[in-house]
Amino acid sequence: MLNGNQLSGRIPSEFGSLNDLEYLDLSTNKLNESIPSILGDLFRLHYLNLSNNELAQAIPFKLGKLVQLNDLDISHNSLEGKIPSEMGNMQSLGTLDLSHNNHSGSIPSSFKEMNGLSYIDISCNHLEGPLPNISAFREALPERLKGNKGLCGKVGALLPPCNVHGSKKDHNAKKEEASRY
Repeated sequence: MLNGNQLSGRIPSEFGSLNDLEYLDLSTNKLNESIPSILGDLFRLHYLNLSNNELAQAIPFKLGKLVQLNDLDISHNSLEGKIPSEMGNMQSLGTLDLSHNNHSGSIPSSFKEMNGLSYIDISCNHLEGPLPNISAFREALPERLKGNKGLCGKVGALLPPCNVHGSKKDHNAKKEEASRY
């Protein structure tokens, strides 16, 4: 464990060569720049915590290759941009915390494949559009969804219902996601 050690600078790309690593906790440090995409090569990783740092830029789509990952916490950083649709490949994921960042756009439709997901926190971002219809979102406490002005879906009385006909914005988002393949 390397959490809470006042580590600063970027996350070394050499971590990507630790092929047998199952647990990586770099939380509560002063790490900055971006999440190295090479972390997506740590196929045996079950736990990844990069929370409470100063990480910026987008989540690398390559993290979606971590199909054995059970827990991912990248909250309380300055991450931005769209959540990669490849994260839907993380079907072993039980806990996902993306809160307190600057994520934007909609939650990828691929998240509906994440049936093992039991805990989600996407609060305090700039997310919009419908929530995937899986139990992690349906059963999420209101504080795990707050701070996203454009979300809609079936979460008690917390969120407004989604436009059943879909908007041009929704259509363009789906078209953009499909073009990645």
